[in-house]
Amino acid sequence: MDKINDIIKKKKSRLCFSADFTTQSELFGWINLIGPHICILKTHIDILEDYDPSVNKKLNKLKKMYNFVIFEDRKFSDIGKTFDRQLNGFYKISEFADIITIHGICAEGMLNYIETNKCIIPKILIVSQMSSSGNIIDTNYTVNCYNIAKKYSKHVIGFISQTKFVNDDNFLFLTPGVRLIETKKDDQIYNTPDTAFKKGSDIIIVGSGIYSLKYPLELINKFK
Repeated sequence: MDKINDIIKKKKSRLCFSADFTTQSELFGWINLIGPHICILKTHIDILEDYDPSVNKKLNKLKKMYNFVIFEDRKFSDIGKTFDRQLNGFYKISEFADIITIHGICAEGMLNYIETNKCIIPKILIVSQMSSSGNIIDTNYTVNCYNIAKKYSKHVIGFISQTKFVNDDNFLFLTPGVRLIETKKDDQIYNTPDTAFKKGSDIIIVGSGIYSLKYPLELINKFK
């Protein structure tokens, strides 16, 4: 968390870029374009159709070059033993990710396993609210995510959420589904940066709101 706050201050950016690409060419092309402007890069490593182990090395090189951290949005949700194996499985997520996401529904068990077995893992964001329409998360679920985070604060640095649902500055609140125009598309509800920050977000997560634009860098400061 200290590292992220330091990057935010140095780069004057609270932008996390969601790199939702299926080829290495797109992924690394966009990182080189937008890397200087972001504090966090969000990856979905398992959608890369041409993935190979060199991807991890390239990601590590680029995050040092452009000074950002990498957040793999895998949303782990299983028993602890399986969670640990997934982290160190085919994609070797622990090699490049500084942060990962887990679902709150079984976070207690996964975090207890990690702590009991002294596993070395990336820092964690708990998915406590979602931007997808029709999701079944309620207030009680969100509060339980917070209680779990407090219990395992050694590992958990914050939440994926639509609001800063509790006044606790010991955690970061990251808001996905952000565009310059508030809208709904498919099953995604999009907020504007202003709306997200007014609701207490520390960092906004923007994907198609940037890469769908013809001239993305012209509007990058509005997101930053």
